[in-house]
Amino acid sequence: MKLLNANKKGFASLFPKKTTLFLVLILLLVGIANAECTDTDGGRNYGEKGDTKIVSGKEDICVLSPSAEVRQDISPYLKEYYCDNNDQIDYEIIECIREGFEKCEMGKCVGGEAEAKSGGNYTPPPPEPSCGNMIVDPGEECDPMNKMCFDDDGNIGLCNENCLCEVKIRLDGSEEPEEENETEDTEIEEVEPVEKEVEEQEEEEIEDAEEKEEEKQEITVTIAEKHKKPAPKGFFARIWVWIAGLFS
Repeated sequence: MKLLNANKKGFASLFPKKTTLFLVLILLLVGIANAECTDTDGGRNYGEKGDTKIVSGKEDICVLSPSAEVRQDISPYLKEYYCDNNDQIDYEIIECIREGFEKCEMGKCVGGEAEAKSGGNYTPPPPEPSCGNMIVDPGEECDPMNKMCFDDDGNIGLCNENCLCEVKIRLDGSEEPEEENETEDTEIEEVEPVEKEVEEQEEEEIEDAEEKEEEKQEITVTIAEKHKKPAPKGFFARIWVWIAGLFS
C-alpha cells in the first residue's frame, strides 16, 4: 500500500496540475483549429432551418429587421448562417419576400411561389465573385485588398485591387523588381528618339526657309537689274533727259 502511494506521488511530481491543464488546453485548441465547419441545411438554404457549427453552433433565425437583429418567431427577415469558402461561419440577412416567399417563420422562409417550386428546399444562386467581399472567390488569390498574402511558393506579397497576390519579398531574400521603374526607363528610351527626330525636322525646315529667302533675293536683284535703264551718254543727251523730266 505504501509502495502504491509512493508511485502516485512520483507520477504527480512528474506531471503537476498546471502542466496537465496546459496540455489539455493545447489539445483543445488544436482540436478547434482542425475542426470543420458544417451546416445541416447544406449552406445558404432559405427554405430550411439549419444549424451551422464548428465547435459551437449557430442556428438560422427570423429577425425583426436587417439592422435590429431581434429574434422573432414570425417576421419579414431571415438570418441565414452558412460556411464560407474559408471554412468559417458567416451569415446574411435576407428579406423573404424578395426571394419569392411570403415571410420568415421559425428560422426559415415559408409560403409563396418559391416554396411551391422548391418544395421547401430553396437554394439561391451562388454570389458573383467580388473583390473586397472578404471571400477568396474563384479567380482570386487573396481578399481583401492591401492584405499580406502568400503565393504558391510561399513568397510574401500584398493583395492588389484585383485580389491578386503581388510578390514583394521572395524566400531567397531578393525583392520583386518594381514595374514602375522599368516603365519609366522604357518611356525615356522611346521619348529620346522622338525628340531627336523633331529637332532634325526643325533644322531642315529652317534650312529650307533660308534657301528660299536667298533665292527670292537673287530673283529680286535680277529683275531690278533688267529694268534699270542705262544712263544717257553725252552732254546734250543728259540735258535733253533733264528737260524731258521737267514736262513729264
